Parts: sequence; C-alpha cells; structure tokens
Amino acid sequence: MVPNGPELVTIGPMVSVELERMEALELLGMTLAHLNDAEARGEVSPRVPLLMAIRNKLAVALREGS
Repeated sequence: MVPNGPELVTIGPMVSVELERMEALELLGMTLAHLNDAEARGEVSPRVPLLMAIRNKLAVALREGS
C-alpha cells in the first residue's frame, strides 16, 4: 500500500473545545485559507498536517451537527 498524503501526527495532550456553529465555520474558513496559502507556496512544514487535522475534525463536527 502506498501512502496517500502526509503522515499522521500525534499531539498531546489533547484539548477539548466546544464551539458555536458560527465560530466553527469561521475557524474552518481560516484553516482552509492557511492551507490554501501553504499549498500555493509548496510549503511542507509541521503546521500543514496540524492544519489538516483541524480541518478534518471541524468538517466532521459540522456535518454531525447539521
């Protein structure tokens, strides 16, 4: 099997935060903007996998909340 994308990163300790739907959408928008910027510059830094993890968790939470 060939990996498709960056390796997963484990960060600890984990923090649990509850956001209102609007706050979650705003955070998702900011995260996507940073990821688009990193992609445009070809950036491969430690922040990219973290931003991707944040994006994924926000997207799942927003889908479950609708």
